[in-house]
Amino acid sequence: MIEALTLRLRGLLDAVGARRVSIVPAGAGPPPLGAGGVRTLPLGGGARLELELGAIGRASDDVDRAAEEATRELRQLVRDHQAVWPAVTVTAAAPMRVHDRVRTYLSALAELHGARAAVVCLRDRVLVGNVELEVRDAARLPLLIRRLPASAARRGSSHGELTDDDVYVLGFWHHAAIVVFFAGPYATDFVRHRTRLVARELAELLPDLDPRPGAPAMAQRRPDE
Repeated sequence: MIEALTLRLRGLLDAVGARRVSIVPAGAGPPPLGAGGVRTLPLGGGARLELELGAIGRASDDVDRAAEEATRELRQLVRDHQAVWPAVTVTAAAPMRVHDRVRTYLSALAELHGARAAVVCLRDRVLVGNVELEVRDAARLPLLIRRLPASAARRGSSHGELTDDDVYVLGFWHHAAIVVFFAGPYATDFVRHRTRLVARELAELLPDLDPRPGAPAMAQRRPDE
């Protein structure tokens, strides 16, 4: 039964782009407070399902539907085996899943704000995007990235920020940036807040996207902001 439960949890984790999905048995204590957007669903008998979705939270009906469907299937598995709930956890720590996790964060960011595209870059090289950039956006990207150091100097910060009429750019690590393209004006403060949340998540994943020894993304930890 453990194998079947683990397989179903892995499917849920992949479907919603979670950091972690766990079955927590009765008596295991309360869920962590304020840690990575943890959601819980009751499984019965005092057990619960925990989904750690990351800082962006992914407020999505698709996430809720996937979690509720998985909960029903997990309950049926336990009933079929006439068993008590075991402790089972799956995580997205495998390096081959990192690329998809980053894309999930970028897709959620773009969906929340109606953006045309969202990408994470190392220097002016696109590492991951939620969609392929249009030609005009790809052509603008090197100039946007070159403007970041001057922006950082004006702000007295190690990270630059650009708030053009149809694009938001946030430098969040050594030579790394998130670039969000819009069709027109956008809610700057809201986009800034959400992009910083995503940046905190991606800063933990970036070394696995560019794992060469001595690569700039690995040379310097991001400062806390």
